[in-house]
Amino acid sequence: MTEAAPARDALSLDLQVHVIRAHEVFILDNPSLVYLVRSGSAQVFKTEVEGGSPVGRRRFLFRARAHDALFTMLDGSNPGSRLIVVPVEELIVLEIPRKRMKEAFQSEGVSDRTAIEEWVHNAVAFISQEGKPVAAEILNPGQMLLDTAQHMHPGRNGFAWVRVDEGRALLMGVPELELDRGDGYLPVGSGMWITAAEPSKLQILTTEEMVRDHDLPSSLSLLHMLLVKRLAALDAEDQRTEILRLEQRGLMQQRLAESALESVKSVLDPQTTLPARETALLSAVAAVGDALGIEIRPPMRSENPRRTRDPIEAITRASRVRHRRVLLRGSWWKHDCGPLLAYLSERQAPVALLRSGSGYQIVDPETRQKIPVNDRTAQLLAPEAVAICPSLPEDIKKPWQLFRYSLRGRFTDILFVIGLSALTTLIGMLVPLALALVMDQAIPDSNQTLLLQLGLALVASSLGTALFGLSRGLIVIRTAIATDAATELLLWDKVLNLRAQFFKGYSAGDLLSRVMAVSEINRVLNGAALQSMLSSLMALLNLGLLFYYSPKLATIAIGLAGATGIVTIIGGYFVRQYNLVLMELTGTLFGLVVQMVTAVGKIRVAGAEQRAHSLWLRKYSEQLRLVRKSQSVEDYVTVFNQAIPTIGTILLFWAGVDLLTGSAERAGGQTIGVGTFLAFNFALATFISGTSSLSNTVVDVMNTLVKSTRIKPILEAEPEVSKLKSDPGAFVGSITLSHVDFRYTASGPKILDDLSIHVSPGEFVALAGPSGGGKSTILRLLLGFEIPDSGTILFDGQDLAGLDVMAVRRQLGVVLQSGFVAAGSIFENIAGSALVTVDEAWEAAADAGFADDIKNMPMGMYTIVSEGGTNLSGGQRQRLLIARALVTRPRILLLDEATSALDNRTQAIVTESLRRRRVTRIVIAHRVSTIKDADQIYVLDEGRIVDRGTFDELADRKGLFASMIARQML
Repeated sequence: MTEAAPARDALSLDLQVHVIRAHEVFILDNPSLVYLVRSGSAQVFKTEVEGGSPVGRRRFLFRARAHDALFTMLDGSNPGSRLIVVPVEELIVLEIPRKRMKEAFQSEGVSDRTAIEEWVHNAVAFISQEGKPVAAEILNPGQMLLDTAQHMHPGRNGFAWVRVDEGRALLMGVPELELDRGDGYLPVGSGMWITAAEPSKLQILTTEEMVRDHDLPSSLSLLHMLLVKRLAALDAEDQRTEILRLEQRGLMQQRLAESALESVKSVLDPQTTLPARETALLSAVAAVGDALGIEIRPPMRSENPRRTRDPIEAITRASRVRHRRVLLRGSWWKHDCGPLLAYLSERQAPVALLRSGSGYQIVDPETRQKIPVNDRTAQLLAPEAVAICPSLPEDIKKPWQLFRYSLRGRFTDILFVIGLSALTTLIGMLVPLALALVMDQAIPDSNQTLLLQLGLALVASSLGTALFGLSRGLIVIRTAIATDAATELLLWDKVLNLRAQFFKGYSAGDLLSRVMAVSEINRVLNGAALQSMLSSLMALLNLGLLFYYSPKLATIAIGLAGATGIVTIIGGYFVRQYNLVLMELTGTLFGLVVQMVTAVGKIRVAGAEQRAHSLWLRKYSEQLRLVRKSQSVEDYVTVFNQAIPTIGTILLFWAGVDLLTGSAERAGGQTIGVGTFLAFNFALATFISGTSSLSNTVVDVMNTLVKSTRIKPILEAEPEVSKLKSDPGAFVGSITLSHVDFRYTASGPKILDDLSIHVSPGEFVALAGPSGGGKSTILRLLLGFEIPDSGTILFDGQDLAGLDVMAVRRQLGVVLQSGFVAAGSIFENIAGSALVTVDEAWEAAADAGFADDIKNMPMGMYTIVSEGGTNLSGGQRQRLLIARALVTRPRILLLDEATSALDNRTQAIVTESLRRRRVTRIVIAHRVSTIKDADQIYVLDEGRIVDRGTFDELADRKGLFASMIARQML
């Protein structure tokens, strides 16, 4: 419902004014009328109308603002199709007959020519998402000839009226928007172009010529007809997409039924069951994920398939895992390479390569066949495959949980190593037994047969021990390599998924040393320390043999083992205490070294070389002092362990005298023979050697495990995106900050205080105010780098706190003050990680005012830029960053001092380019000329909004913004 009210300036013209409240609907259904927006703003949609009410799906076209003209477009083939206006705020619309348009507009202070050009600019926005062709000629008044596929446009700020006199042309390259001879004049504004479908001759008029010779409003009929055609084509395309979706849904249901039947069949005939998913690729990746214990999800709704370099990227992003390319070389299927995703050479169909026994099988999601891999079938596969890298589960918070998780699938190897160690020890126990038999039986009885048998047995045991040791070593190396790679991948993945706030507490060097501690722990635990510890533990089995020979003498072994254990515990405690401090100091020192190396130039400029060296030397001295203390304790433990075998031998001979001489027998005790005594001595030496080796190894391991405390903060930190976060979908462009409070530290001052801002789709909002007012903090909050203490941040009505912030950022175009230029070509810097054509890169560069500079460079778009863009000027770097933000045509742009280094001409080019793109813009600028055309300006001071309005409204007030303007005009 709308209210009709008389127009104050148009009262004498007998015109009607409609007052439309927010969220009401105004239908444009009279082609003889023109509507002028007097105040407010609204969104214009195309939809179906029945009985005077909109029904069905709405297609957003553009955003109308004050002084914009609105025309009616009727579809002859679809009588129910209408344009509707939905106000964002209270809207006042003036209803004008077409014949009285000029005088009515003049009474409102609006040029009818400007209003028509702006209507054309707004109305064609939906026609094509493709950028304007780079190789296009400028339309000049008069006659022009076009060759086939040649493009022409009116220039950056131009506007022309085009008629086809000969041939055939297309508007903006769209096949259904065909221009034939006799169609009349078509308005062509900035951002539009004409493409010749065949050799053509065009007649071009300026707007002044059209005003003189033709009725301007009536000349829009051809444009409206073409727009109606395009809308009908888009609706038909949507219908086809929906039909395809329903067909895919039916196919999916069929696959689910087949998968269910396979599951039932696998109960009796166990085999790999292929999951049924929406596409063959998703099914193949899901099969690999099932083998790895990973839940594979379909691509998120927010993904833009046109910008994704590889469909697998979208799947792995949605599943929150990573992937890497691998080559299938040699007889790869004979080795355990893990489950892989591959492609068939002929039809490039995705397949899963899964382990089957000691080999692999090809699992085809389309045919649902499982083919064993051999020399012949391996030729069916493309040489490149994809390995899926699991992410660290969110419930893993402790270092031991990380190492346990990295050992998944390796427990059989571990049990095998323990078994081999036990066998090696048991075989080694044959030596003292054989020695006793030789001394007590074979030599006294001159039993050569027994002597030969014992000799052969010892040779066999030596050979077995060597073979078992070799097998154990190979398994340990294989397990060590696998777990080392797994833990590093898992930890780096965790680091890359952490919130930005986490990195504030650590220098780059300190953080690197924490991550690398995982490799150091792995090398110790999985290397010599593991084998030494296993050997030592197994050597303790000799204690049973000692008790078998003589329980009395065995107490000596228990006493020595106890002493060794006490010394080990005490020494290990002190080593741990020293190393806890040492590890923190080492991380700090490493961080300092990294900072000093990266700042060598600044240190030299400041003449601070000696101070920097002194600072490093003090830290290094502290480190050496702690290393010396820790090493001293380890040395004491080592010396004690070296003395234990000698002490044990002395005690054994002292206690064994009575047993050998018969004194014990006379006293009613047990005696032993010489052979038994020598066997006991050998077993005792083995036992003591094992305890000493175990003691030294335990101290080394405790020293190493101190480093596990270094990685605890990384494991305990919350990831930026959890499984509970939802997909935001494709943005329309609405942003709301509601009652936001924020401070960087709990005890620090408020940076933002009860701040509320609303930005409608397509609106240009500027943030102004003195430095330190909180403007850049607002952008950090919108990007998810910081979390508000209270209040909410909404994108299209969705709370950012519950969204996948990475999916949010992918839909934003951002230029920050600290934007970084990577080493590589200009094209690579503009494209980033998105799939972008060279033409799109040129268009973005042109809109950033950078195209002319690139053309003058030696290799054009492929000119190499150094790290940080040091071979570019400050303005060129800034324009490169703007081009990068524009190239994917995002719906939302966040610009923080994005044009501070640009001259006025280049700034005007960028401003006009952004205006033509009709995207939501939040701009921070100290230069007031940058934000002169903003729809709304929020003036911030000390975290609060002290004023808001348009540029002219704020300039007329005596406030903070007016004083900023006055200072810049001086």
